[in-house]
Amino acid sequence: MSGLLNTLSGKLMQSGNAKPLTYSVLVVISLLIAAHLFYRSPIFPFSPDSASYIEQARNLIENGNALNTPYGLSPADSDQVENRLFPIGYALVLAVISSLGLDAKYSSVALAYLSAAILPWLLFFGFRKALGYVGALFLVVLVLSSPGVLGQAPMGLTDVFSLSLAVAAIGLILNANRLLAYFAAGVFAGVAYAVRNVHLALLVTFALYFCYCWVVADKRERGLVVRQAVGTFSGIGIVVFPLLIRNIILFGAANPYQMEQSTIGVVENVRTYIEALTKDLLACGECARYFAWSMPGLFLLLVTALVICWWLRKYVWRNLNNLERNTLVISAVYFIVGSCVVIAARSRYQWGEPINLRHTLQYTPFLLVVLLMSTFRLPRQLLDYRSSSVRNILMLILFCFHVAYSLTAENFQRKDKAFYPNLLSAYELGKAHLCAQESNVFLVSNWAYVFRIECGAKVRQIEAVSHYGDSAKGLQPLMSPKDDHDSLMRVISVIKEQTGTRPIHVGFFPGSFGVKAQDLPVSDPMQKQLLDNGWLIIRNDQRGLLLEHPQSGS
Repeated sequence: MSGLLNTLSGKLMQSGNAKPLTYSVLVVISLLIAAHLFYRSPIFPFSPDSASYIEQARNLIENGNALNTPYGLSPADSDQVENRLFPIGYALVLAVISSLGLDAKYSSVALAYLSAAILPWLLFFGFRKALGYVGALFLVVLVLSSPGVLGQAPMGLTDVFSLSLAVAAIGLILNANRLLAYFAAGVFAGVAYAVRNVHLALLVTFALYFCYCWVVADKRERGLVVRQAVGTFSGIGIVVFPLLIRNIILFGAANPYQMEQSTIGVVENVRTYIEALTKDLLACGECARYFAWSMPGLFLLLVTALVICWWLRKYVWRNLNNLERNTLVISAVYFIVGSCVVIAARSRYQWGEPINLRHTLQYTPFLLVVLLMSTFRLPRQLLDYRSSSVRNILMLILFCFHVAYSLTAENFQRKDKAFYPNLLSAYELGKAHLCAQESNVFLVSNWAYVFRIECGAKVRQIEAVSHYGDSAKGLQPLMSPKDDHDSLMRVISVIKEQTGTRPIHVGFFPGSFGVKAQDLPVSDPMQKQLLDNGWLIIRNDQRGLLLEHPQSGS
């Protein structure tokens, strides 16, 4: 292994060899990603979040508005409301793609596939000058074989698309030689924020980066730094200002994206973040759990981080040119700011899911840049046989972890083997009942997002929260995973109370939040109670419970 990377680097940099060999490697990586997407994409590559984006995009195309179905039972008198949780950017992008003739659900998957295909090229051209050809290619391999990217690339969500936007923006900042390139970087950053508001971290990073550039620049060059910053934030402003104005007009606040207070504390969120980040970095779930949830693991992680900081400061920093220093600074700042934003947001608001790979994959590439800078940009006196051997062995181990994770098909399959069969069964049984386009019918299901995506039905999700009961304070869950068989009756009663006079169609199917296989079919006494309360039982067996209620005046 000794000298392997140095030898490869020398061959790459020989005249006439660099570009063809590099591009061949990038093409191979893109083809491998395409094979992963083709063979390992889930049957239904969508989530409840996808339903909101897709519904907004469809409404933008058909009606010129960005309304979508409320997530829960309130308000009962309107099936289409403005979305206070997600920014509108992603829905706009889907609408633009859908204007070419694709439905929004296919547009979301196509955009995810395209983002995964171009991500290797964005990473390489963004960081090749700072890391060198070999370092940049190694970065591409690690990022594209990381659990976060491999897991989210097939999904009709914002994750890999927004990561590509961030990489493009930072790559342009680092390699720009004209003000127009800084303006383009600002546009990419603005779109990233309009797609996911967590990319506020990217805007803060740019502000801090230009402050750093101004401080270290010669006095004669500070005017140029100011022009570059103005160009960048002009690009950001073109995208972000209209978004903020829209939010103020519709919601009365520039940042309306708020939820109930979180029940997960900062310490637990920090450790959960560490677990997700180290899993994404090392491609080793057992290692991640050890580092995050054991005191020896946390201590070892802290010592490692301190040693890396000391190493960068003592040996690496003084050996870097201006471009390499800028790369190290912007990558480190974005990783730190982004991580803090995720932890702070998840500690303040109750988001419905803990921190996971979806949240850390945005920052893993930039942590990898920092780590690779500490190994590929060493002073010559440290590039002896022993140092090169240690570096190469560490790189080989990390590479093997990522390859092993990538080749293990079980890593990309749901632990719940019955999930997709249950999903397909729910749609098959419920589409005639819940996809009906009758006006004023109130539709409810525990698989609502499937019907919203597949047939455009305005189905409410029972797993959501809603105000109910005169003594209820705040938001209360309609169902929880611990609810038993009899809780279905309580939920059905709440649905009836919330709906007012509107006729109701309800579909319960096993396998989604709150409804288990053993809950169905409902018992004879419960059937009698439902009939006594005016419900019509359309179906009641192990595969589903379909109900109708005409309500008053119907």
